[in-house]
Amino acid sequence: MGRRLRADVDQRQLGLFGESLALGQKPKVEKALPVRPSQIPKPMAFPKHSSGSAKVEPVPRKSLSTLPSEVVRPAEAALVLSVSLSLLKKWRAEGAGPRFVRLGGRAIGYRRADLSDWIVAQIR
Repeated sequence: MGRRLRADVDQRQLGLFGESLALGQKPKVEKALPVRPSQIPKPMAFPKHSSGSAKVEPVPRKSLSTLPSEVVRPAEAALVLSVSLSLLKKWRAEGAGPRFVRLGGRAIGYRRADLSDWIVAQIR
């Protein structure tokens, strides 16, 4: 059995307060001095770009709703295979399960033909 910690530790032992503070006394709270608005430092402004600089626009992303009809998302693939999304993810990590397609970034898709082929291969 391990050593039990005491809940009633003297606050002075923790070093949280000065030595003059007796157990059970509250520390003195000092009020903040008033500050004039002119004393508050102003935030630094970012330098303005010249009008001649080239504007960089983000690359347009393809909408996943425009996938070809033969490619399905993992949620639909899980329904077709009657398994959970987490099991599909596990299979992808292990290199098991049906073949999948990386659609860019973290997006994953499954071709319907690959799902059908995998189902046929599972028949014993």
